[in-house]
Amino acid sequence: MAKGFQSLNNNNNVNITPKEDGLIVHARVTDIILDEKHPDFLDSGGWNGIGTISFSLLENSNQKESSKASPLLPHLKNYPLVNETVLIFALPDRNISKKSNIKSYFYLNPINLWNHPHHNAYPDVYKKEPTDAQNADYKEIEGGQVRRIKDGSSEIDLNSPLAGGTFIEKSNIHPLLSFAGDNIIEGRFGNSFRLGNTSKTKSLYKNNWSLSGENGNPITILRNGQDPNSSEEGWVPVSENINRDLSSIYLTSNQKIPLTNSVENYKAFKKPPTLQREFSKPQIILNSGRLVFNTTSDDIILTSKNKIALSAEQTIGISSRKNFIVDSNQIRLGSKFANQPIIRGSDFMEQFEQLLEALKNLTSALEFTQDWPGGVPIPNAMIPPMATATNTIIETILSLVKDEKSPLLSSKSKVE
Repeated sequence: MAKGFQSLNNNNNVNITPKEDGLIVHARVTDIILDEKHPDFLDSGGWNGIGTISFSLLENSNQKESSKASPLLPHLKNYPLVNETVLIFALPDRNISKKSNIKSYFYLNPINLWNHPHHNAYPDVYKKEPTDAQNADYKEIEGGQVRRIKDGSSEIDLNSPLAGGTFIEKSNIHPLLSFAGDNIIEGRFGNSFRLGNTSKTKSLYKNNWSLSGENGNPITILRNGQDPNSSEEGWVPVSENINRDLSSIYLTSNQKIPLTNSVENYKAFKKPPTLQREFSKPQIILNSGRLVFNTTSDDIILTSKNKIALSAEQTIGISSRKNFIVDSNQIRLGSKFANQPIIRGSDFMEQFEQLLEALKNLTSALEFTQDWPGGVPIPNAMIPPMATATNTIIETILSLVKDEKSPLLSSKSKVE
């Protein structure tokens, strides 16, 4: 029998001699099943066959038929693109209990051919001759295995030839620069997860979280979407930039994160909180175009050992279908220097009603005021008309004070 998998046919299960157990070969992906639209969806096991690839051996230029392989790892979905290369294993399949020599093919994640997260495809040179631009594209590799994509230079098929696909190659997706000891997971689209640390490197390419603390202080960064204005030199590595990346979560230990706030208005505080870019103790920073906190069955709880700062360029709105309660030793409205107390409405209204009743009695008496010139009583020309007008006003206010609906008191706002 020929060495390797040179006897591959179009069947997924192939009879392999014991000498080939555990053999690993290098293959190119020629097709992949990602949904039910693929014509081989049912033949590959339906939904159980998602991720199944068709492949051809790189070492066998005469192989006419593609064989199929399934993902090796059940917990990790890192499916390859068409024309990426993978490692193929011949291993026991679900028929292992039958003590059979029948093996199935499984593949491991795409091989890091270009050391780039976006894709690591290489055209099949046995199928067709690459264009001059593609030749330049794939041969100009300087200073390491970094592919330098140029506009119009790449025409590799990266999607299924039978079912199509949505992957579009971009020239401005940059790999993340790794610093000593970092563990990084990168997606193909500028999304990433870094388990990193403070790294005061002397390299030209630095990060912006290592200006404080000591080397080795842990930091965790979740980033979704790199700077939309990134350069077209997609082979040049970058580090995260919280002010330019689309969405970020930073979990720090002793780093200062240079986030520029949209609003920095702390007039409500006599001593404002420390800005996050000056803070060098553990903190969590969320930064994006919009933040939404929502619960479906229970509470949102915000607690702070020190201050809670809320500021907005326009409006802060708080609404509730039931109660809005503020419990504090001091509540200041309008300014941090506010010192005028709020009147307790119900108690005031009781005293106000008594005052109005007394004034009503006084004005009623004044309506009959008389003068006594020469000992003969005559009506006073000024006081009775004024008393009558005042009494009318008092009656109007009293009617409002005594109204059970309390039109002079707020039905929503209460004070202690």
